Amino acid sequence: MTTIPATALKFVNLPDMQYLASGLVLNVKRCAEVLDATLTRFNEQTGILDKIVAWNEAGGNRQPPLEFPECDRLVFEISQYRTTHQRMLYTVTLFESKKDTIKVPVVFISLQSPSIDIPMRVEIPLRALLRGGPPLSGTYSVYLHSLLADDGNEYIYYGITKRGWNKRFSEHIKSAMRDHSKRSFPQKLRALTGARVKQSAGEDGQEAKLTGIVSALCGVGLDRNSALAIEDRLIKKYSLSSKFIGGLNMISGTP
Repeated sequence: MTTIPATALKFVNLPDMQYLASGLVLNVKRCAEVLDATLTRFNEQTGILDKIVAWNEAGGNRQPPLEFPECDRLVFEISQYRTTHQRMLYTVTLFESKKDTIKVPVVFISLQSPSIDIPMRVEIPLRALLRGGPPLSGTYSVYLHSLLADDGNEYIYYGITKRGWNKRFSEHIKSAMRDHSKRSFPQKLRALTGARVKQSAGEDGQEAKLTGIVSALCGVGLDRNSALAIEDRLIKKYSLSSKFIGGLNMISGTP
């Protein structure tokens, strides 16, 4: 199959996609090509991608959120598979999510953890991957990590970073592996992951085990004050540990 030059991508901003997907076990350029082809065909039918690019060019975050009330939430799901011939296959599936109250179009990147064999999903606002906006490198992101357990519980943590959200997640994992960490998020991640590792080794105990991770970018391309304000609002509403059973944020994100 012929590889499309990055300059030939009609809608996807490859540098921004590489920045947001940094650290993922993913052929980002190939995913960008497949996503761009799907977006181009979808735009020919609806014109929606042209509207998102124009929204980016007009100021992006400085405007009201871009939504399309005429349809349910648009989800473009990127998946990678290894074929029986050990080749990687990349697909993009478009569907409308009726259960989401948020209407902003989003990209899902579906992965499988090779070390503990659990599904992982990354959620990125579609507009953050498209042309028209300023470079994302050096700006702040607000992220969510949701830990899913086999006891039916979900544990959530919000944070901000300027260095790439997945790099920050790697730091959380390293912190989780250190027994002396007293922070709620590393402790819960360590407990759930450890139980899952034991299960994989045939030592299936009674502890809750990690069954999946969902990481979502709730805001991108932000300055520090805006990021802190969004983080603070989300923590107080969903994940403050003193208020919510599944909350893993020990303090708010007040600037």
